[in-house]
Amino acid sequence: LGISLNEVYFKSWYQKLLAALQFCAGKALNDEFSKERKLIKILGDIGEKVKSASDPRRQEVLRKEIGRLEEFFQDVNSCHLPLNPALCIKGIDHDACSYFTSNAVPLKITFINANPMGNNISIIFKAGDDLRQDMLVLQIIQVMDNIWLQEGLDMQMIIYRCLSTGKSQGLVQMVPDAITLAKIHRHSGLIGPLKENTIKKWFSQHNHLKADYDKVCHAATNFK
Repeated sequence: LGISLNEVYFKSWYQKLLAALQFCAGKALNDEFSKERKLIKILGDIGEKVKSASDPRRQEVLRKEIGRLEEFFQDVNSCHLPLNPALCIKGIDHDACSYFTSNAVPLKITFINANPMGNNISIIFKAGDDLRQDMLVLQIIQVMDNIWLQEGLDMQMIIYRCLSTGKSQGLVQMVPDAITLAKIHRHSGLIGPLKENTIKKWFSQHNHLKADYDKVCHAATNFK
């Protein structure tokens, strides 16, 4: 709803829908919504300050601004993660927070899991991209994967979470131990992207057993 409130054509209708939701929800749920909105607002402010800072000062600015998130959790104690409300977070792993050096300068924020048995939770906060498009594509892939699985075809899909939280901003789940195609190509040198066997060579380097290598190649071929 927070996304649509910024859209001129839908603002009035969604204001009524939000008011109805707040009226039907109890105090505890409305308080939770309020905490999550405040969390997103702080992340947006931090993202803007880090992005507008000069490159040599970005890490320093991020370290300083992360203090606002620490103060937030001191006030609220805990909060559900908007990206996945099943997860509850209670603080920030200050040293694990950073930013990516792409044009949008996305933030990597690592939250402390409120579940003492759970691992820390890392997300990406992006500003500058319309993540509604990403959400639609991921939903389509999820539908396709469900169809494949019903037909007995396991494509080994990893479908990460993505949530648009405002105009050209949102949260993206971090997939652990992932590597981008760009990094694989760079590993093969300047002409890596032009070589036909770049991906297969990388598969071979990380899957020494023939059975593992064949499994990876089979999955990649099916997906292609």
